[in-house]
Amino acid sequence: MTEISRTVSTALQSLRQREQTSRLAAEISDVSKEVTTGLKANPYDDLGHRSADAIAIRMQITRNDGFLTSNALLDRRFLAVETSLGAMRDVGQEVLEQAFTTDSAGGLSTTYLSQAARTALDRVLERAAVSDSSGFMMSGTRSDTNPLQAWDVQNPNSGVSPADAVTNVIGGVPTTLADVQTAIDGLKAAFNDTAADPANNFENTFYNGAPTGNPPLTSRTSETQTLTQSAQANDPAIRDLIRGLAMLSAFNPSDIPDEAARDAWLTEARSAIGAGLEGLTDLETQTGLKRAQLADTISAQESRALFLDGEVMNLEGVDQYDAATRLTQLQNQLDSSFAVTARLSRLSFLNYL
Repeated sequence: MTEISRTVSTALQSLRQREQTSRLAAEISDVSKEVTTGLKANPYDDLGHRSADAIAIRMQITRNDGFLTSNALLDRRFLAVETSLGAMRDVGQEVLEQAFTTDSAGGLSTTYLSQAARTALDRVLERAAVSDSSGFMMSGTRSDTNPLQAWDVQNPNSGVSPADAVTNVIGGVPTTLADVQTAIDGLKAAFNDTAADPANNFENTFYNGAPTGNPPLTSRTSETQTLTQSAQANDPAIRDLIRGLAMLSAFNPSDIPDEAARDAWLTEARSAIGAGLEGLTDLETQTGLKRAQLADTISAQESRALFLDGEVMNLEGVDQYDAATRLTQLQNQLDSSFAVTARLSRLSFLNYL
C-alpha cells in the first residue's frame, strides 16, 4: 500500500512533461529573439529598477525619430520652394533680357515681348502653386488654397480677375507721359494693397493665401529650434515681378504713341521685373540657408540616434554568442522532453497483463 501511494501515475507524469515542454518552448522563443535582435526578450523583467532608464531612453528615441521623419519632409518642402523660386527668377530673367533688347519704336519686337510676358505670367503662377501632400507651400498658413489666382479667372472674393484688375487700373492704353505716370502709380498702389477700389488690390484679387500680417508657417525641428517658411506668394519680390510682367502683357507697348511715354512705360516695367528678380534671389538664398541649418539639425539628430541606440544596447543588449549557446542547450532539453513524453504516452497497464 505504501509503494502504491508513492507511485506517480503515468497520466500525471505525462502532464508534467507537457508543462515542461511548453516552458522550454517559451524559453526557446525568447532566446531565439535574443539571438536574432541582440536584445533581451523581456528587458523590463531582467533590468529591475533600471527598467526606468530603459523606458526613458526609448521615449527619447521615439521623439528623436519623430523629428528625423518630420525634418526629412521639411527639407523636401524647402527644396521644392527653393526650386520654384529659382524657376520664377529664370522666367523673369528671360523676359527682362528681351525687354532690354526690344526696340521702343515698336514693331514685331514689342509684340513678341508682350506675348512672352503673358506666357511668363502663367509660368510664375504655376511655379507659385508648388505643393505636396500637406498642401500648397507658398500660401502661408492657408496651405489648402492655391496662392495665386489664375490670370483670366474671376476671383470670387473681389468679383474680378487679375487681368481685369490691371485693365481697370490702367484704364486703357495711355497716350501721354502724364497718362503713363498715372497708370504706373495706380498699379503700384494696387500691388501694395492701397488702390482706391479694393477689388483691384493684390491680396483681394491676385492672391488667395494667408494675408500680410499673419504669422508665417512655422515648423519645430527639434526640442529647442523652429524654422519658418517665409517665402510666400505675396512677398514684395513676387508682387514686383508680376507687376512688371503685367505692364508688358496688358497691351503692346508700341501702342503708346508718344515716344517719351513709351520709354517711361518700358523703363518702369523693366525696373519692376529687376526688383522682383533681386528679391527672388534673396528669398532663394534665405531658403537655401534654412536648408543648410536644417541639414545641421538632422545631422545632430542622426548622431543622437546612434548614441541612444548604443545606450539601449548597454542596458538591453545580450551576448549573442552566449544566447546561441543557451538556445542549443534548450533545444537539446526540448528534444529530451519530447522523447520522454513520447515514451510515457506509449505506456499502458495492459502491457503488463
